[in-house]
Amino acid sequence: MPSSKTQTKSRRSTATESATPKPRTAKSTAAKSKAAPRKSGATKSTTTAKAAPRKSTTPPKAAPAPKAPPAPAAKVVEETKPVVSGPVLKKPELIDRVIAETGMKKKDVKPVVEAMLNVLGLGLANGEEMNLPPLGKVMINRTKDLAKAKVIVTKVRQPNARAPEDKDPLAKAAE
Repeated sequence: MPSSKTQTKSRRSTATESATPKPRTAKSTAAKSKAAPRKSGATKSTTTAKAAPRKSTTPPKAAPAPKAPPAPAAKVVEETKPVVSGPVLKKPELIDRVIAETGMKKKDVKPVVEAMLNVLGLGLANGEEMNLPPLGKVMINRTKDLAKAKVIVTKVRQPNARAPEDKDPLAKAAE
């Protein structure tokens, strides 16, 4: 019986050898791998050289992309009012307003206003917080030194404006 097993092996090898007249090369293997796949009834070769793995001609099925959860709707936390810069108050106009408020002469008011602006500027440059009741509380948020200047971002908190009351400074007479 051992002879019958060797005969079947030799029959298989002769059958495959006759089916493939030329030995496979890399080019012929690549060209055949692009061709249609073999049918299940075809015989397989039993050569000792390893053949290149075959690539399928159909593209792999793409998995459906996972659906991302919908983005949350944007919420407005706080509505901000745009700051519209009004007319700029300059030093001559400030002096004129002080003259109108106090009724003093310009030669008396101008040195006082300039000295006051100098003191306020130096205090801000030194990082001092100021509590000036008619103006309010001035707090420094940020400072930044530039080449030719220093930028100081401040916050001014003022009390709510009161309606002026017409009170006589003298007490009412008892009637």
